[in-house]
Amino acid sequence: MKHYRMQDMTVRELQEYLKTNQTIIIPYALCEQHGFHLPLDVDIRNAEFCSKALAEKLGCITAPVLNYTFSGGMLQGTINVKPNTFSNLVGEIIESLVLQGFRNIIILPGHGGSESLLHLKESLRILKWLNPALRDTLILLTQIWDFSPTWTNLFDTKDYHAADAETSLLLHWCPEVVRDEIVMDEPEVAERLRQDPDSYQLRESFTELKQEVIQTSQRSDVKVGVMGYPERACVETGRKIEAEFLENAVPAIQKAIADADEARRTGKRIVHADNVHLKIRAI
Repeated sequence: MKHYRMQDMTVRELQEYLKTNQTIIIPYALCEQHGFHLPLDVDIRNAEFCSKALAEKLGCITAPVLNYTFSGGMLQGTINVKPNTFSNLVGEIIESLVLQGFRNIIILPGHGGSESLLHLKESLRILKWLNPALRDTLILLTQIWDFSPTWTNLFDTKDYHAADAETSLLLHWCPEVVRDEIVMDEPEVAERLRQDPDSYQLRESFTELKQEVIQTSQRSDVKVGVMGYPERACVETGRKIEAEFLENAVPAIQKAIADADEARRTGKRIVHADNVHLKIRAI
């Protein structure tokens, strides 16, 4: 394939591509705090490098990287976009691509914020609900860590943000951007962040009523924001994460596309039971 990035193609080249391949990857990420040893664009690099490697293996193309989403961090350099704004933008990008003839949309997050991921998935479910033109569109939210046992094992060892996995990936892809000096928050803060990565948040309210919308901010004692053990990082771990991702994600996505093609041809769908009743009482 001459080009893997859509932006490098001409209109004619894209028209020819769509005659035989209707798959595209949408990578997204953002600039956000990653300690003092990593650059702000770690997540963007995750999205760019992984989407390129995935596109080459699948023989498909990537859309331009969307470089804005929600972090929740508040240190300098973090650019937050509200989850609803971000989710609506992704939805409109998908609608535009589908109008052009794309049928398989692979969303690849370089950023793992739970708020943005949860909001995006539910927002896209509702988008497909309200737009019947998307019924035959396969949308996959393909998280890198879901396909790398090494990365998920690091989660199990209390290693999360700006730590072993992300530092190792950058040592593998672009070691020149990794700084030598690792700085951590105060020991008790660093340990708290390892035990609960969401504990960087300060949540306050006026009352104990569940009906109140709470105020959220970043705790003032979080001054670096590293959640884990970056000193354990090495290029071998980064190389292994990438290899596992490709080894496991490629066949899974290829099968999903084949299954979607078959479902489009036959009209058959998997019907999912909704076993959670009276959801309104949990709000």
